Amino acid sequence: MTPFLQQVASVYINNELPQLADYCFVFPNKRSGVFFRHYLSLEAKGRPFIMPEIGTIAEVTNRFSALTEAPRLDQLFILYNEYRELSDDVVDFDQFIFWGEMLLNDFNDVDLYLVDPHKLFVNLKRFREVSSNYLTEEQVEIINRYWGERFVHTSPDEFWNHLHHQPTSLESKFLKLWEVLDTLFERFKKRLLDNGMASRGMFARNAVNYLSRGGDTRLPFERYIFVGFNVLTLAEIKIFEKLQAKGIADFYWDMASPAFADEGNRAAFFMRRNVECFPSRYNLAELYPEKPTFPYIHITGVPTAFGQTKAAGLQLQKWIADGTIGNPANAIDTAIVLPDESLFIPMIHAVPPGITALNVTMGFPLKSTSISSLMSAIVALHLRASRSREEWSYFYEDLRSVLTHPLLQAIDPDGCNALLRLMLDRRLYMVPVSKITETAPALAFVFSPVHDTNGVEEVHSYFFRLIEGLRAYTLVHKELKIENYFLDTYLVELENLRAACSRWNITMRDKTFIELLQRTISSVSVRFTGEPLAGLQVMGVLETRALDFDKLIMLSMNEHVFPHKQYTRSFIPDTLRKSYGMATTELQESIFAYSFYRLISRASQVRLFYDARTLSGKNSEISRYIAQLLYLFPECRIDHDLASFTTHPLDEETISVEKTAAIMEKMREFTPEGGKRTLSATAINDYINCPLSFYLKRICNLDLDEDVMDYMDSGTYGNILHEVAERLYKELRGDRDEVKVTTEILDSFIRDEVRLDTLITELINEKYNRLPEGDRTPLVGESLVLGKVMKHFLILMFRREKEIAPFDFIDGEHKVTATMKISDGLTINILQYIDRIDRIYPGSRYGEGLGLLRIVDYKTGSDKTDFSDIDELFNPETDHRRKAILQLMFYCNAYAGKIGFDGPIMPQIYSFKTMSTTGLQALKYQKNDFTDYRTINKEFIERFNATLTEMFDPNVPFTQAVDDSACKFCGFKPICRKH
Repeated sequence: MTPFLQQVASVYINNELPQLADYCFVFPNKRSGVFFRHYLSLEAKGRPFIMPEIGTIAEVTNRFSALTEAPRLDQLFILYNEYRELSDDVVDFDQFIFWGEMLLNDFNDVDLYLVDPHKLFVNLKRFREVSSNYLTEEQVEIINRYWGERFVHTSPDEFWNHLHHQPTSLESKFLKLWEVLDTLFERFKKRLLDNGMASRGMFARNAVNYLSRGGDTRLPFERYIFVGFNVLTLAEIKIFEKLQAKGIADFYWDMASPAFADEGNRAAFFMRRNVECFPSRYNLAELYPEKPTFPYIHITGVPTAFGQTKAAGLQLQKWIADGTIGNPANAIDTAIVLPDESLFIPMIHAVPPGITALNVTMGFPLKSTSISSLMSAIVALHLRASRSREEWSYFYEDLRSVLTHPLLQAIDPDGCNALLRLMLDRRLYMVPVSKITETAPALAFVFSPVHDTNGVEEVHSYFFRLIEGLRAYTLVHKELKIENYFLDTYLVELENLRAACSRWNITMRDKTFIELLQRTISSVSVRFTGEPLAGLQVMGVLETRALDFDKLIMLSMNEHVFPHKQYTRSFIPDTLRKSYGMATTELQESIFAYSFYRLISRASQVRLFYDARTLSGKNSEISRYIAQLLYLFPECRIDHDLASFTTHPLDEETISVEKTAAIMEKMREFTPEGGKRTLSATAINDYINCPLSFYLKRICNLDLDEDVMDYMDSGTYGNILHEVAERLYKELRGDRDEVKVTTEILDSFIRDEVRLDTLITELINEKYNRLPEGDRTPLVGESLVLGKVMKHFLILMFRREKEIAPFDFIDGEHKVTATMKISDGLTINILQYIDRIDRIYPGSRYGEGLGLLRIVDYKTGSDKTDFSDIDELFNPETDHRRKAILQLMFYCNAYAGKIGFDGPIMPQIYSFKTMSTTGLQALKYQKNDFTDYRTINKEFIERFNATLTEMFDPNVPFTQAVDDSACKFCGFKPICRKH
């Protein structure tokens, strides 16, 4: 079918070619004007002519006055200043901004719809039936933030009769606005005019007033041709009527879709009135008797939002392959329409390489750039900064987000990584600025705190220095040319905001300034240069007005996305809006309905994609337009399917590492002949759980990813507990080999809470808060609570130990460095730290006999303390393998070998988790107390040696864990991919 704009161009080229220079063609947007210019040249077929004036409705109305259009920020600031002039008791700009935005929209609508402001605002004030709770949930949330919850639930009488009460709160200050809206509207407009500016609505009302003057009104063009409009404001209707009455207007309406024949279809509700009131000079239907029909439409549900872009890319590839897109290098007759702007970046990346030219009419959203993501991270960093003792600090999560950004990593990788390492090593949750600048001085321009939070100048100065600092790097690196362009754009918006604040003498908090800057940035698109009439067209919905494409792809065809959910962002309820002929949410829905049906009317192929996911137990609802096509238009040829991403589980490919000569050389480092590296019980347990994990840790020396945690992990907690006990016992022992511990001594430990508190404080500060050794800074918050819990468990342990006192304390954190013969050809280096060694006297008086040596391991977890056979210590597939008991058996053998002792040694676990209920319970072997490791040691040594022999066997590779439970908390899962 012939495109609508080409039809209009054809009738004027063929009928009024000589007069075109005196005509002005008016379009709803610039893009349609660009295409119309192309069609004029196409239809002229080489005939010479002077191009007519081509512009938008806004450009035409603006010409009826010498004013300039006021930027949105200037309007907002002027409005606030006028509000301040009307009362001595006003809210700060920070609290006014939300309501000011709503007022600007309403004031603009008052002019666009030629409403008598005095009558409207008087009726608004008298409209007692309206309650403040007509607000949407979104508005309620924002109101709560500024005004408190009570304001939202104000009754109608209280809301409207506020003048009978003395202003005692922010709410009453705001409510005064309603009394002065009429005056505020007039003063706002006057101030704009005094400064040579106007809003869009003011331009429209001025144009109507100009055309309504009596006598001859001199106009620059002999005819105005309005093309491709749909829903009109009252000002536009009046402009059309005045020009029509003068005989210098022509109108062309696109009603090609068969959906418009249905009188109940909202899409054509306003269009039928337009066609009737503003007929065309040339009947396009007679000249182009193409019967409107629905195109072939293929509807596909895709189970992800980004997946739609991939599906669209595949469709483009298919059209290229089958020749549907005849010229991939210039697919100007193909368009991708994005109702959801957030899919812009993934859609661009999904375009197949065969399409070499793109026309991005919607621009590149600045908020989607890496620069914007960096700025957002920096904004979050500053908004959550805290000040203590004249020192500013940043929250570690915010700092990490900034430091890991690619641009900062490029500027100072060493500084970024040094700061990240500092946070991990010192476990810093709040990082002082002085520490940041000391560690990474090259990044000082980024981490410069804003001290004055109540003004604009300092926060502006910070962002200016920040952008200049970033540009100093991007300017000298050609590969960052586009980032530099984005920074320039950001800087322009920053300077515009500061200039507007200065121009209108507006003060605000730093947070408000930042929010305004971020809001401005979110609406800015970076325009790219290029040929506008070449390449695949990528655009938003409203940019498609009056345009036609042969092949069309639309994404995000879901309800609340297209059409998007409408909110009442207005002081004026819909009831009053309807009464005064103003725009309502219904009008917006009509615009989207018309845009959709008109757009698909002349395409030969249409692909509609929607998100078919089920979220929170609810299916994503398809757009009402898809539902209408499916159920109201049986003549429409439709294929409807669901795209399924075929997922194939990865083959259970077991990763194994063969023990090459190089690896065996590494393994030899654990033997006396090969080096001084040592094996511990932890390393051997790692090997039993997962040989591959042992290889990655011990052979490749890979560190697991660390992170700053805002809680104390169980390992740190247990280490502090047993180190407090160790220090107390070692202080008691002094230089002696061992010391007798009596019930009196244990009572003294329990009574001396000051000593316990001191030791706990020093160790929490050292091990957890990462302060210098011996630091006694008082504990606060979580550290204080943990310290009290630790003291409780230590006192509980001392009380339980009174039950076995007296006993001999021998050593704590006892180091055993030795060699252990595994076989004739294998001896290994071992290193153990035994939590505690003592001697108890069960069943006899202290000092009688040799007593019973005991090796104790402190545990804060849920380690099992019973076992039935040796297999439960070594078999990785055993449920809850007894790793702690294996560790104790290894300790017993290592210590016995060190001191040359072949007598009984009792392995025991001090389980703080169960100590209050079970006491100092012995290990259980086959349900009996396990008091002598020798009971099972022969069998243990056999299995232990077999395990170590396998570890050093060059023919046995390092394989993945056979038991899935070993993978649950493994940090190597991304490498291993077992789960």
